[in-house]
Amino acid sequence: MINTSVNELVGISRKFGNDKSYVLAGGGNTSVKDEGRLWVKASGVSLASIDENGFVSLSREKLKVISAKNYSNDSLQRENEVKNDLAAAILSPDHLRPSVETSLHDIIDYKFVVHTHPTKVNGVMCAVNARLVCNELFGDEVLFIEYTDPGYVLFKKVETEIVRYKSRMGSAPKIIFLENHGVFVGADSVTEIESLYQRIIERINSKIKTELPDSMNEPIEFRSLEVIRQLHPGFAAFQAIIATNRLIDMFVVDNESFAKADRAFTPDDIVYCKAYYLFLEQNENHVQWLEQAKAKVEAFRIERGYLPKVLALEGEGIVAVEESVKSALNVLEVFENILKISFYSENFGGPKFMTPEQIDFIDNWEVENYRRKVAKS
Repeated sequence: MINTSVNELVGISRKFGNDKSYVLAGGGNTSVKDEGRLWVKASGVSLASIDENGFVSLSREKLKVISAKNYSNDSLQRENEVKNDLAAAILSPDHLRPSVETSLHDIIDYKFVVHTHPTKVNGVMCAVNARLVCNELFGDEVLFIEYTDPGYVLFKKVETEIVRYKSRMGSAPKIIFLENHGVFVGADSVTEIESLYQRIIERINSKIKTELPDSMNEPIEFRSLEVIRQLHPGFAAFQAIIATNRLIDMFVVDNESFAKADRAFTPDDIVYCKAYYLFLEQNENHVQWLEQAKAKVEAFRIERGYLPKVLALEGEGIVAVEESVKSALNVLEVFENILKISFYSENFGGPKFMTPEQIDFIDNWEVENYRRKVAKS
């Protein structure tokens, strides 16, 4: 029976994983469970191509240890302790690492759980009026969780709020919205999962006054940009690709337009693009432009501690700088989604970025550094 369920999980995982309006790069995760075991997507595995070997099987009894245990007050040490307890719950295979959100999947009272980061959902979740809009569109049908650092703290927050919801409503929520993150949808069948997602998007669509014109969904035009290698010695061995389309054009008009997308909205943005992005003004004198751009890149490095992966060239396009063409294309894909989220957020009060404190936690979290490594492999 469980083999059939895992096969259903593979099917629903691939369905959402191959739809870029729901999942990009290695984002999102899915699971299925019975009374004793949980099968959850392995960290870094792509939903788009996952098969039964891309899931980790864990003991639900051993996962309960994480909920009951007291961990260190130091956030980094705590997350390491939780990671070890998560590893101790693995039944098979022992060479894969379960999603950091495994405990969240376990406490959701439904057989199947599909967690994604839909562009339109995050147009709401990454907006100033996220909670207000969520209440207006869904009321008590859903659970809204204000931004909480991923990992153990988020797990405990959601666990507490699920208990409160069940006490108030008499049943567990099937839809859990996470501010500046995404959505968890749970149900006892994959058919209902699909139906719930359809309902979510339809309701959000009903409140979108300004939709992306078809011309803004056109494929990105790519070309190599060798001049970027001259901006800093650290770029010398990297690949730089510039992308343009009409959506990108809207955000590279000037500093003010780019300010609507110059920081990360979600933890996944940080994994692929880092948290901050650099705008470079044009100068008709190329020599002067080059010197000014070099100074800005170095100032960025000093302030942020790393070189920018995303640079906006005034009036030209968005540049991704990464170790390989494949990685640079991943950066561009994720960053274009940031632009779309910013665009949609204007329907819901305007963009709301992650705070510096929230960004610092993700940047220093071993789990997300592991995901970065896997994403590049």
